Amino acid sequence: MNPFRTGKLVMFQATYDRDWHFFETLFFVILGVFGGVFGGLCIRLHLRVAAWRRRHVKAESAVMEAAILALGTTAVTYANVYTRADMGELLSYLLQECPSSTGSGGGGGWGGMCDPANAGRVIVGLLAATAIRAVGTVVAYGCRVPCGIFVPSMAIGASFGRMLGTVAQHLHRTHPKWALFAQCAPDTPCITPATYAFLGAAAAMCGVTKVTVAVVVIMYELTGALNFIVPTMIVVMVARVIGDAIVEGGISEQLILLNGLPFLGEDEDECLLDTQAAAIMRPANELLVMPMSLSLLELRQVLDASAEFRGFPVVDSHMRLVGYVLRDAIVKAVMAYEGAEVSFGAGGPGLSLAHLVNPSPSTVRPRTAAETVVEIFRKLGPRVVLVASEEDGTLAGLLTRKDILRHTRMH
Repeated sequence: MNPFRTGKLVMFQATYDRDWHFFETLFFVILGVFGGVFGGLCIRLHLRVAAWRRRHVKAESAVMEAAILALGTTAVTYANVYTRADMGELLSYLLQECPSSTGSGGGGGWGGMCDPANAGRVIVGLLAATAIRAVGTVVAYGCRVPCGIFVPSMAIGASFGRMLGTVAQHLHRTHPKWALFAQCAPDTPCITPATYAFLGAAAAMCGVTKVTVAVVVIMYELTGALNFIVPTMIVVMVARVIGDAIVEGGISEQLILLNGLPFLGEDEDECLLDTQAAAIMRPANELLVMPMSLSLLELRQVLDASAEFRGFPVVDSHMRLVGYVLRDAIVKAVMAYEGAEVSFGAGGPGLSLAHLVNPSPSTVRPRTAAETVVEIFRKLGPRVVLVASEEDGTLAGLLTRKDILRHTRMH
């Protein structure tokens, strides 16, 4: 099996000969702090970029925006050897341990990372690569080109982690007698910068997404490095605490709020205790409903006046609920119709649209608990939930996800 065209079962397979030492916990905490700070600032800055993009970048300018971003990022990243490479290629190099023959002297490796004489240049280059990737991710993420946030955040964290690992390794080489390095065996390599890149990638991903356990699992699925579970847990926990102190929720949750998407999370349950559907619904007198039969002119007037609605409750002459019909289905059915009457009941006059009506839409009673309505939306996924009276089945109101979110935001 060769799923990634690399001859390996995992994307960035890494094998580390040396285990970690307790004193390295200090550097692991630094990686966690970086991941949390980077994630929090990335989210805050990207929200501003996304808000600006919504106001000023129109849909017809999508190609131009992508071309400008491609030209700008190419011009900036080409100057640095660590940003010139593809992110996947960069990660594969950053996560690889230096060969034993070059780990303590001689040999340059990719970008000179394994040559002790190049430590200063490597540190500066990786730090610059971290800053360049961070700015590019904030600006480019969310444009109309399919792209994700996992690999960019991992590349940023891996660059910083490899830089910090190189700093720690250089300190050990120049000051091996420090008390900090008392656990290290004399005259042997003690610190593996590649492991710092691995942990930095986990910290940055956690800081941006605010995911903890899944990040640990993802890192092991990608690399197969199973002996660093404790350091990974340390950096992820620190990154999550620091990131939450800067901004609540990951980048996906924040974009959901910014774009007003009707996503029902777990926070809504606490705000809906002892609340009934009648307190949240839009009452029937504020809704546009479809009678069982009407003229084609009246139907087109209703459609023209309700472009923002996706569907309509269908009621009889006594306002009893009959069903629910989608707007797009009505438009397609009457597009070429030239008659005078339209009916939503079987056997009615004119064009019969009874086959378009859903006779059993998701329906609750006015006194139904709001938590039950939320469960209906989560598990059944309807666009709307209709509210019908218990006495005679007349339409009392209508509920959408946005109605529930509006109520929870107000309370």
